[in-house]
Amino acid sequence: MSVLERRTWAKIDLDVLKDNLKRIKRFTNAELLIPIKADAYGHGSCEVARVAEEIGVEYLGVAGIEEAIELREYGIKMPIVVLSPVFDFDTEDIVRYEIIPTVSDLLFAESLNKYLESISKDIDIFVEIDTGMGRTGFLHENAFDEISELSERYKHLRIKSIFSHFSTAEDEADNFADEQMSIFKGLRNKFIAAGFDNVKYHIANSAGMVRFKESNMDIVRPGLLIYGLYTSKSMMKYIKVNPVMSVYSRISRIVDLKKGDSVSYGRKILDRSVKVATINIGYGDGFPRCMSDRGYVGVNGEKCKIIGNVCMDLTMIDVSGVDNIKTGDTVTIFNHEISADEVAEVCHTINYEIVTRIGERVSRIYYEDGKPIKLRTIASRKIHNKL
Repeated sequence: MSVLERRTWAKIDLDVLKDNLKRIKRFTNAELLIPIKADAYGHGSCEVARVAEEIGVEYLGVAGIEEAIELREYGIKMPIVVLSPVFDFDTEDIVRYEIIPTVSDLLFAESLNKYLESISKDIDIFVEIDTGMGRTGFLHENAFDEISELSERYKHLRIKSIFSHFSTAEDEADNFADEQMSIFKGLRNKFIAAGFDNVKYHIANSAGMVRFKESNMDIVRPGLLIYGLYTSKSMMKYIKVNPVMSVYSRISRIVDLKKGDSVSYGRKILDRSVKVATINIGYGDGFPRCMSDRGYVGVNGEKCKIIGNVCMDLTMIDVSGVDNIKTGDTVTIFNHEISADEVAEVCHTINYEIVTRIGERVSRIYYEDGKPIKLRTIASRKIHNKL
């Protein structure tokens, strides 16, 4: 089997990724912290991290310590920040793998400092403030006093950064981002006046970075943008990026079915004669089941409607109007012609979910300098036999 011979695969274009990163670096003077959580939104965290390191990105952001460890074991040396809360049982790995944790409460700060004191070590931390996201972080009403206490009491914790997160930055009809910006700027000024002047401040995600120049402080966190996707169509007017991931499958059967025949689980009864093709992708690959009898895929440049329910491994499509097709032919799930946004619209969800849910059994084929260079398959998973 050659690299390109797969039942279903994702093409990850690292040249496009590099171009997106360079465009973002030209857009802002701030340092970049790029989120590569959830396997880099489905694109493959290790290869995305390698490119980021080569391009000169300052920080990587992950959601959990396991994601950070994977990057370290792959050989990534650059600073890695766990942007979500961590736990007491993570402290040894935080130190062992030189990971920057986010601290969101004084109880964890105390526990982490106690462990560091026992091994006579200091580490950098990020500190999060909740300015209205309602998710994690010190509540902004108490943040100045509590973070000041943290700094005064827990000497083994070096506050490297203080940050917050927009809730509605992509919504141009909502001014809540302005409120959050005002709260965070007020706190930043207060902290700087109190001597926290060597701390890096940041609040901007992808939408915040492009919409609010004043949010481009010391660091920005463009997540979706680096993968060539937008949080909303209105963001396209600010910066041009291109999708990094394309997903394809293959036709495994073509058959003529007549009116009254049934298709798939739940028996979709055909109301006319149809040429039906079966393609080798299903919800087990991350292809949304909500595409059942509603979505479409691309065959020979034609959009072909899905018939019946998406199965775990297979999906049926109407290819009645498509000429010159045969088993083994390539089918487009999404790329520059059928976008992840279109798939998301059918499913009443967001493009984040569409790319992130593409499963690990979908092979990733990485392209660089216009040619395939690496293949990641399900067979490459590590099994840890010793616990």
